[in-house]
Amino acid sequence: MTDTLDQKLVNAGLALLAADPGLTVYDGFVPPNSPRPYVLVYTSVEWVPAPGDGLDGASTSPVVRWYCHCVGETATAARAVAQRVRTQLLDQRPVIPSAPTMTLGLVRFESGVPPVKDETTGVLVMDTVTVYKLAANT
Repeated sequence: MTDTLDQKLVNAGLALLAADPGLTVYDGFVPPNSPRPYVLVYTSVEWVPAPGDGLDGASTSPVVRWYCHCVGETATAARAVAQRVRTQLLDQRPVIPSAPTMTLGLVRFESGVPPVKDETTGVLVMDTVTVYKLAANT
């Protein structure tokens, strides 16, 4: 049986992104022939020891990362998607109503790379990756 906390954390960031009606958000998969621009999001959740490394050594502090592939037909378009992603995520404190005992921090920018051309599908797209993270305590 799972507590579904990992998925709830992932969904919190995806919901923030989806709140921008002009931003197309894909979770881990882009359907074939999807129009650009869009953001393709990959996620990870790590469970680390509590701050101060409590006496019980329990890993009670999840850290979620959203790896946002901001895709457009040009470098300018990819940067525009990255800006929309930043507007939706940076410094936000998501709410997870079904996890009232979880304390969520603010979403922080972790890293980014400049736009890179990708022609692996036979169509030129520009992709810039930005990574945002959120630390929480249970």
